[in-house]
Amino acid sequence: MRKITSILVVSALAVSSLSAQNNTSSPYTRYGYGELIEPGFGYSKAMGGLSAGIRNSNHINSANPASFTAIDSLGFRFEFGASIKCSKYTDNNNTTAKSWDQNLDYLAFQFPITKWMGFSAGLQPFSVVGYQFGGKQVSKSSISTDTLAVHTNYAGSGDITQLYFGIGVQPFKHFNLGMNVYYGFGTLAHGSLVSFDNKNYHSTFQKNEISVHDWNVGFGAQYDYPLSEKRNLTVGATLDLPSKLSATAEKKIVTSGVDTVSLDFDNSFGLPLSFGAGFVYDLNESWRVGADYKFQKWSDVEYFGEKVFNDRQRFACGAELLPDRLSKKFFKRMSYRVGANFSNSYFEVNDNEFDHLALTAGFGIPLRRVVNPTYLNLGFEYGRAGKKSVDMILEQYFKISLNLSVNERWFVKRKFE
Repeated sequence: MRKITSILVVSALAVSSLSAQNNTSSPYTRYGYGELIEPGFGYSKAMGGLSAGIRNSNHINSANPASFTAIDSLGFRFEFGASIKCSKYTDNNNTTAKSWDQNLDYLAFQFPITKWMGFSAGLQPFSVVGYQFGGKQVSKSSISTDTLAVHTNYAGSGDITQLYFGIGVQPFKHFNLGMNVYYGFGTLAHGSLVSFDNKNYHSTFQKNEISVHDWNVGFGAQYDYPLSEKRNLTVGATLDLPSKLSATAEKKIVTSGVDTVSLDFDNSFGLPLSFGAGFVYDLNESWRVGADYKFQKWSDVEYFGEKVFNDRQRFACGAELLPDRLSKKFFKRMSYRVGANFSNSYFEVNDNEFDHLALTAGFGIPLRRVVNPTYLNLGFEYGRAGKKSVDMILEQYFKISLNLSVNERWFVKRKFE
């Protein structure tokens, strides 16, 4: 009991730290809620971000709560992850810029309640905003024969973090159901400044700030079907219900020396209906391959009282090789993972849609030679979004992530002689 209390205290203290550590430098986070962060931890992210069919006795799968029953009845699991990301941005003139971002990505724990019920809770990011860019443009003035220099600068910051509590149950053999309850909180701020060298023109500053504090719920199901003694198929599905966010927002426009306009928006925001399905095929507990599909109905979502988003689809696939979990040879006990995912953006940039592609790989390093060892997971991800054009830029990044999945046997009744 003392160990559980310690974990709960650490988790509570990390709430503010996790929210503060969500960083990015992407100019594409200027739009909407920013960059959406797919749920899932180190194990699944190295396999392309699989989630619906992931069911593993050594790792937490927060994206599908039906997987919470996949834990030893005497076990306790704790996970946390961090990452470092290097991004490169290229415009139509082949002008480039680079940035580095570091993040504490998530933390969570999981334990059994009974042989047929498991519980998990944790913190994970939902979306993140972070950018600062600008430029100068010289054009012909509309009120004189002189040229006009216009300076435009954009900046934004903030994130939305989710605290989740989930229950998974197994009503009968091989079939599992689960539910996650989410509490989302955080503030997103977007600002822009247009100024002129010519003092006959008035500079304009605009700021949009959104503060989110709301509950939501998601469901999951998994069917674990043994095809033979050495082959197993797990199929899964997830459903996140649409919701109208409890959020307050202010849009302020300040024209220097002229006027200030402030508009308040309360509960004029939402989250979409989201549906996912996928499978994982397991051969002799050594080979695993899987695929996922996810659909989000963003076109029904309000943002500042308007419907401005596009529906989003995401495809993912991945594989893992674990030669021999109990081998005396260290490299045979390691897991080797690869994957990929592809999705479209839920917003448009200058009336242009764009896609996001990511390739992933990673290793699972067992720290002990036991059936349910503690794993140190190392992941690598290369991604690209957007394109080089007059109205857009090409974003490329390389991310290295580190995840620790601690597995312990805590609920053992000691016998004394």
